[in-house]
Amino acid sequence: MKPGTLQHKELFCSTFIKTHEVYEPSEIAWPVLEDVYLQRLRAIPFWGTARAVESRAGIMVDEFARTIEDPVIREAMQVQAAEEARHARLMQVLIERYDIPAKDVTVDHRGSSRDEFVVFGYEECLDSFLGFGLFALGRKLQFFPSEFLAIFDRVLLEEARHVTFFVNWIRYEEAREGRDHPLVRLRAALTNYGRALRKMIDSFAGDARATGFVAAGADSVVSGVTPAQFLEAALVENRRYMAKLDARLIKPAILPTVATALLLGLRALPPRDPSSTAGAPSTAGAAANGAPPMAPVLQRA
Repeated sequence: MKPGTLQHKELFCSTFIKTHEVYEPSEIAWPVLEDVYLQRLRAIPFWGTARAVESRAGIMVDEFARTIEDPVIREAMQVQAAEEARHARLMQVLIERYDIPAKDVTVDHRGSSRDEFVVFGYEECLDSFLGFGLFALGRKLQFFPSEFLAIFDRVLLEEARHVTFFVNWIRYEEAREGRDHPLVRLRAALTNYGRALRKMIDSFAGDARATGFVAAGADSVVSGVTPAQFLEAALVENRRYMAKLDARLIKPAILPTVATALLLGLRALPPRDPSSTAGAPSTAGAAANGAPPMAPVLQRA
């Protein structure tokens, strides 16, 4: 499938629209959680930010979609906007259902320009890849029961659809504008990933204007997990979600490629002396929230 062609546009738009699932968060069969799981859930700090940034994303994508002249692309973007808004409602239901002490966070509406949508798309690529790893570890470590994580499996599949739609849309735009040379595309992608990464770093610093809400609470799950373990989990989960999507579509490739290179580099390092504990990651934070020790579980898996 050649990027920039009518066939390419029809493929990435029609598959996105056809795979849209109709449901309402309030109608989900939310499981009853035991106290230990409730404590862990309430200890994760990002739910208020998640609700706010998803709400803002829904507004931004919808407003940008209205500026698109092509009716096929506009319809697909409006479907994405509806899903982003639904994610915000899901966070609200989650907060209410489990009585989570989430703060009311105000997220600035930074406009709905093409540039804003592009940076948002790269932010979603970063955040979804991180989310794949976090929830894979959460499932392996039994951080939450499987019936609860299954709800977010649906959300993560939607995120996989979003980032795949985005990379196909931007390749379509680049091809039509004569910017389809690999080096030109790589430079633009790295520039925008840099901009997205700066906003994700803002999330770690407590800046609620960033969209990387998964990153904001990452340490609640990955305390004690090595970088190699996290990268391996994220790559496996990324492949699993992408395999669910049409094989003809262009899939996000830069982050998996970088993550694979980093993982190979880490595996090539000499093994650490097991008798040395200096600098070892602490599981104290996880234990304080009732979480199981992470690294030993992963080593047994």
